[in-house]
Amino acid sequence: MEEQHTSTILDYARTQTRDFTEFPFQTADALVFALLSYDRIPPSVPRLKSLVARYGSLSRRMHSFDWRHPVASAQALVRVPFDGPTMRQVEQELTVYEEHHPYLEEHAGFVPAGTPRQFYRSIAHNPRFAVTRINAADERFDMDQQTQFAAMTFLLPTGTLVVAFRGTDDSLIGWKEDFNMAFTYPVPAQKQAADYLERVGALWNGDIVLTGHSKGGNLAIYAAMNAPDAIKDRITRIYTLDGPGFSPEVIHSYEYSTVVHRITRVIPDGSIIGMLLTHSPHAHRIVVKSSADGLMQHSCYTWLMHGDHFVQVPDVTPTSQTFAEAMNSWLGGMTQRQREHGVEALFRVLTSSGHGTITELMTAGPRVIPDMLGSYVGLSGEERKYINQALWMFAGAALRH
Repeated sequence: MEEQHTSTILDYARTQTRDFTEFPFQTADALVFALLSYDRIPPSVPRLKSLVARYGSLSRRMHSFDWRHPVASAQALVRVPFDGPTMRQVEQELTVYEEHHPYLEEHAGFVPAGTPRQFYRSIAHNPRFAVTRINAADERFDMDQQTQFAAMTFLLPTGTLVVAFRGTDDSLIGWKEDFNMAFTYPVPAQKQAADYLERVGALWNGDIVLTGHSKGGNLAIYAAMNAPDAIKDRITRIYTLDGPGFSPEVIHSYEYSTVVHRITRVIPDGSIIGMLLTHSPHAHRIVVKSSADGLMQHSCYTWLMHGDHFVQVPDVTPTSQTFAEAMNSWLGGMTQRQREHGVEALFRVLTSSGHGTITELMTAGPRVIPDMLGSYVGLSGEERKYINQALWMFAGAALRH
């Protein structure tokens, strides 16, 4: 029997041209919009803050009434317009912008250079996605609060709202917030995600799909489970794409139970990030074959597809399962205070290099070792023990095939 040709989301973005009426929303589409959330947001995309200031209440809409455009203003009193640019318009704006500003990759070394731009261009010229509009952009980065957050909302031609939460970017602050989930609930980004969904849901009507890769998937679930009932009832699906889980207490909470059967969890067969913390067996799980090994499977561009669907396998690899068991056992053996001390110690060592991003650390190479080693030596014996245990687990899972 002839083996089927395998492809990736890059091929799907280029070749799946049927509109959403003819070919309804797929899991692959959830990945498309999650990946789009990583890209630079141009000025033409309205910001959530300005939308809330103008349309957040009836009194604000009346105050914004423009007598030069009475019909449009009257319509806005009843229904807030979704005036964001189309994907094609956004891509054209980014192309002009990047002629004068170098493009910054936000995927922390997991993605080959140029791949996100190739993906974005394919989306912008694909009839399925080109007319989709983007709106309500929200980006926050706060070193004091140790938070990195971004989200945006897409309007499909069918009227469905797709809310995409950005995953962890290249910043050490973003990665530290991920680790903070081991001892803090909720972290600032989770609260920001819930606030974002509540505001977007109040602005526009229609069904809602939530999606996010990495930390973005965790944020999508948190936002859904904490949404007001009127908005929660409109959520048709929640996609977490290799995203970390929650504590057992959250998984067994009432709030989580109200959305768990709407969750689709997609992980690569050698998942590491997506195996962190606890996941519910009641969520729909899809295990995808990846062309990469170890930690590099976190890049969704390595997930294999047959046409419109992911290449699925029965379960994760033994290495992935062993890592999950070891990590959860390790975390379960520590108090919250011990977890916090371990995470603080790890990032104290990393930031002692003087660099603020993973890419900068990797580019600097051996030059950062003296500063980091000096910081490591200055830790207590208990702190060094926690760091060593965590690094051995991650290194073992990342290097074993």
